[in-house]
Amino acid sequence: MASCLEREINAFLWLSLIGVTSFLLGKLTKIFQLWRKARLLPGPPCPSFYGHGRLISSSNLTDVLHKMHKKYGGVVKIWLGATQLLVSIEEMDLIKEVLLKAEDKLPLSGRAFRLAFGKSSLFISSFEKVEHQRNALEMKLGVLLERASSIPEQILVHVIENAQSARPNGAVDSETISFYLAYTILGATIFGDVFLAWPKATFFKELLVKIAKDACFWASYGVTPFWKRGFWRYRDSCAKLKSLMQELITECRQNCKSRFLWEFDAHDHTEHEPCGEIISLMVHGSLTMAALISNILTRLVTHADIQDKIHSEIVIARKAGRRLDELNFDMTPNLLAVVYESARLHPAGPLLQRCSLRHDLKLKDGTVIPAGAIIVVPIQLVQTNCSNWGSDAVKFNPCRFLSSTDGRCLFDQKDHLTEHTSSVMKEPNEFEAFLPFGSGTRACLGQELAVFGISSLFAALIEHYELRPQQGSESNPKPKMNNCILQLLPSPQIVFVKRNVD
Repeated sequence: MASCLEREINAFLWLSLIGVTSFLLGKLTKIFQLWRKARLLPGPPCPSFYGHGRLISSSNLTDVLHKMHKKYGGVVKIWLGATQLLVSIEEMDLIKEVLLKAEDKLPLSGRAFRLAFGKSSLFISSFEKVEHQRNALEMKLGVLLERASSIPEQILVHVIENAQSARPNGAVDSETISFYLAYTILGATIFGDVFLAWPKATFFKELLVKIAKDACFWASYGVTPFWKRGFWRYRDSCAKLKSLMQELITECRQNCKSRFLWEFDAHDHTEHEPCGEIISLMVHGSLTMAALISNILTRLVTHADIQDKIHSEIVIARKAGRRLDELNFDMTPNLLAVVYESARLHPAGPLLQRCSLRHDLKLKDGTVIPAGAIIVVPIQLVQTNCSNWGSDAVKFNPCRFLSSTDGRCLFDQKDHLTEHTSSVMKEPNEFEAFLPFGSGTRACLGQELAVFGISSLFAALIEHYELRPQQGSESNPKPKMNNCILQLLPSPQIVFVKRNVD
């Protein structure tokens, strides 16, 4: 009996050893295949088991990629570790091809939000699995456009005047007010007036900011760090945020005033619950919109002539009998041009990230990118490259998005807008190197919502307020070149002066 048991145990141990050995050999084979294919790509070799981790951690990644592209050309590889390869594409023809063919994303973002709130269709890595959810979400976001393009005045009062009253000198920080505006607009767009009257909105915003900062850090652990106290505090904050969101959704449904939530109720959500979907939309939407709003605010504060031009267009539209909620921005082309030019110079993120999880990506020039490699487009470099945008690529010139009908719209040597009488908006898609919202099959679904929501905000803002820098402020909001990257340093203090509206 003992001998039989001993043989069974030995057989189990041998099978376990064979299984583990086969698994490790499979992993090792994949690593050797990755190394073999990566050798054909231009770029520095992996100097150690740890790759270029120290180089990137001690430098701005965009700055590193700029130097690598200057040395190795339009396609460059960087080893992030012995098993993690990053491939950067700067050549426009290859960028278009990559964004069409590379449909997957690495799972880090999905892991971050799944760890915090559960499954969300916004962050599925495989495009094959997410395609249906993306199409459904695009239809739901279309429902929000009508409200997003008619920002009510009480939002401006709710945010700006309350923020100014809390400061002795009436000035507010551009980044702080931008996030507050983005968060309030997005919340009011999704939930309607219920959100503006919600007493817990401020606490919800604070939790949202805190979780957004920590999400990717905790998701970066290969093994969930249950042994860390900070992780449990993070999970506790996530649970509170989810509970607050559920409370707001319930209250909004009881009032039956959100078409967006009706759309969620009309679809089956057995796998992706509305609470997690809306939280992920609020987090990413608030952060990306806030970055663009802050950039536009800074530009308008430093270009009073453009402010005046946009205000004149709004006044003309009013005299023509157009109400704010009827403006489709065909009568305010300078406003849209400022939005697009601001997005060009300072996109919400420095990189577009793609991946091909299953198959090697073969490009038309013969380049083969191994499956599983991180493929990035250094969007800040592409959108400030003189070969794509001309000699003034790093200058703020919204007129590049305008066509003059009976005059010229250019900047003079002092960066002031020259006088012209009529302009029309160019189609941004005419510019191949304009990629702030991505391109291809995984382009940003919220592009139209963000552009028209922000344009509506600034139409209402400039109609009722004049934006001025704080008097006597020592900060200089003019953009500066930090190596290859155009940066707005520091965030200016802004005073919103009420206009006399007839």
